[in-house]
Amino acid sequence: MFKILLNVKGDNENPISSLAQKSPEIASLKDQLHKYEAAANGANDGLWDWDFENNVAFVSTPWKTMLGFDENEAVSYKGLLSWESLLHPEDRERAISTFRAYLDGDTDSYREIFRLKHKDGSYRWILSKAKIIHDDKGKAVRISGSHTDITEQKKAADALKKSEEKYRNLFQNSLVAMLRSDSETGKIIEANDKFWHMLGVNEQEKLPLDFDFFYDDKEKRRVLELLKDRGAVDNLEIQVKTANGQLIWVSFSAVLYADEKVFECVLKDITQTKENLLELQKVNFELDSFVYHASHDLRSPLRSVLGLIDLYRMEQSQAIKKECIDKIESSVKRLDDLVVELLSISRNDRVNDQHVPINLMVEINSSISSYYNATDTKGLEVVTRVAQPIPFHSDLTRIRIILNNLISNAIKYRSFHKDRSYVLVEAKVTEEKAIIKVEDNGDGIEESKLPHIFDMFYRATEKSEGSGLGLYIVKKVADKLNAEIEVDSEELEGTTFTVTIPNVKQI
Repeated sequence: MFKILLNVKGDNENPISSLAQKSPEIASLKDQLHKYEAAANGANDGLWDWDFENNVAFVSTPWKTMLGFDENEAVSYKGLLSWESLLHPEDRERAISTFRAYLDGDTDSYREIFRLKHKDGSYRWILSKAKIIHDDKGKAVRISGSHTDITEQKKAADALKKSEEKYRNLFQNSLVAMLRSDSETGKIIEANDKFWHMLGVNEQEKLPLDFDFFYDDKEKRRVLELLKDRGAVDNLEIQVKTANGQLIWVSFSAVLYADEKVFECVLKDITQTKENLLELQKVNFELDSFVYHASHDLRSPLRSVLGLIDLYRMEQSQAIKKECIDKIESSVKRLDDLVVELLSISRNDRVNDQHVPINLMVEINSSISSYYNATDTKGLEVVTRVAQPIPFHSDLTRIRIILNNLISNAIKYRSFHKDRSYVLVEAKVTEEKAIIKVEDNGDGIEESKLPHIFDMFYRATEKSEGSGLGLYIVKKVADKLNAEIEVDSEELEGTTFTVTIPNVKQI
């Protein structure tokens, strides 16, 4: 077993000196060791040497001083401290086993890291390297090596490792989406679970890292150029695509590392916030439009009434007075219709009625009866077809609003110039939904006006005498029912509205 023995008494008991008196070879060895020691003491590494044949060990001054021993403490067989006893308990078995394996020829080289005890009781991390020297016959005659104190490097490496572990934990367990991407291509290099979750990807189904989350090349180039120009961006609102191709809004903050050609970024899903903002802007616009048009439509019949009242007071003819009363009544009805529509809008936003069984045949016939006699329906054919083999449950008030508006429009804008003028109302109920279709061959709607027919106060035809709120109300009510509306119209040919309403299952 290899032991480096340190003497606290000085050189007067140096074994090399006593051996040299008995053997010329030992004397020669002594000279060589003194030269070796003189060279070794000028080195930063601690050097050591062990002569197997004479069992003579040598350590340089840096070898001693890195462990806190005085440079005058010489190698000795007395005042014993062995290399094994200096090893840290956790490293001892491994260090000794590795060294023995090299001595026994089981390994071709020796390089090991372990901790040795300092004189002050602390431990130093040591990088130990050695090489066995053979004679002409291949016999191992000595081993020489070095010790390098790597304590500070080890501390720095451990600190870096801990820092990387903390960063890794922060990266992976962050409550926000984080990723690293190539600053040239925008491709993902690394991303945390929160990012994949935001894109709608399960942990088991992670997309390949070359997945491009920018929704198009133009947007990607814009963001990458901003990063190159500024070095960083903060809370940039952009759209990215999810795994299924859906676009979502995110707040994008990133820092560019130009040397590494990467950028690190944090993304926060703001889709709901963005949608709320857009909805608020839409509501504000509609409110402005509502105030303007409502005030106009409310004042118009009122001014007509006031004018007719003045005329009535001045007029002596009973026939003209009767006509004034009739016109006043017509204006009041228009005003009442407008108020009813405004109340419908208000109620639709505030009230949710209980879902009840609805007989669509009864409701359709009731709606037709309400409007059939209120206008000129001479020559108009009204056909109803209802297939309701199972119960249909929904909000009765909202169903009535849809039927009344669509059927009244079909009757009101019928064609008076066709041989056969008709309104067809069909309904079909299944377990999942009810499909209601209102078709007419009346005036129809211009193609350019179709995208706007559900806008507030929009009138699709010059013939319209209404407020322009009817179809707007239908759309708002349908949205509340999670229903879908489709419209197919051709000018002078007719219009078909198809409303698909969920059949709410009863528990």
